[in-house]
Amino acid sequence: MSDAALRESRGCGCLLGLAIGDALGAPVEFSTRAQIVAQYGPGGIQELAPRAGQPAGAYTDDSQMSVATVRGMLDWLAATGWSAGGGREPDLDALALAVWARYVEWSRSPECPQGSPGAQVMASIKGGVPLTLQHPVNVWGKGCGGVMRVAPLGLIGLGRWAFEAGARCATLTHRHPTSDTAAGFLAQLVDHLLADAPLPDAVARAREALVGWPGHEETLDAVDAAVRLAAAPTDVYEAIGQIGHVGVEELSEHGKGWVAEETLGIALYCALRCRDDYAAAVRAAVNISGDSDSTGSVTGAIVGAAGGVEAIPSAWKEQVADSGLLLELGRRLAAIPA
Repeated sequence: MSDAALRESRGCGCLLGLAIGDALGAPVEFSTRAQIVAQYGPGGIQELAPRAGQPAGAYTDDSQMSVATVRGMLDWLAATGWSAGGGREPDLDALALAVWARYVEWSRSPECPQGSPGAQVMASIKGGVPLTLQHPVNVWGKGCGGVMRVAPLGLIGLGRWAFEAGARCATLTHRHPTSDTAAGFLAQLVDHLLADAPLPDAVARAREALVGWPGHEETLDAVDAAVRLAAAPTDVYEAIGQIGHVGVEELSEHGKGWVAEETLGIALYCALRCRDDYAAAVRAAVNISGDSDSTGSVTGAIVGAAGGVEAIPSAWKEQVADSGLLLELGRRLAAIPA
């Protein structure tokens, strides 16, 4: 496969992968694992299913905002003409503002309420002021609504700037060091995957960027726990219970993944544990007591970027909502000069 074809496959795999993981987890978000097993059987949810009057394959605000991120990126690229091979440092202020404009547009669209957007996201957008890294820390801003939407920032060859781009685009609505660094790590990880780094190597390189950021401690702890646990023969859900320090992953508990470092850590664990099997990775990520659509979406983005679009089951690619749009956006990003 040529370099251009590989980039296209991985870019499309990332976007389709995050939407499918989101759609798989959406019907069981807010359910405990005990409730999931009672409804879907011992293995939990295994296939795309309807939710809240929407058909199987419908995704949530996680993917809606990821698409908005892509649209903002394309607006910025059209306005600035930036490319990875052009020799210019990217204007990340302008990039963040372009993404913000698309978030505002999305918040006013008919699809927004159908995605069940988070309170922090909507409150920040309705406030009308995009937050920056210079704003005071928002003590309520550690939710996963920032990290869930930034994987596409790794798809245009930002290189060493991908981490900061992810942090800036998450902080637009959240402005918490853990949210910032979790989002930065994810964007940097996807950037390395698109450059053909094997997943373990991409994780190690993204970790190097992470430790240089202030307030990285909670995210680093989740990343290191994910790497350690993925290499051990620990039961999947026992392992997930050890990632992060906020939620409790038990059969009948409220669960994990509601905060940024837990979503990232769980997704990273599932991606590493099942890195050659997209379906197994997202199934592991969503059958939890917790934020199943977000953990599924971030896992899908990572494994889709690592394995390319060919790694995703054909039936899911056909069934997920807006598959044609997602493929078109992936191709447009891949066409940006490297």
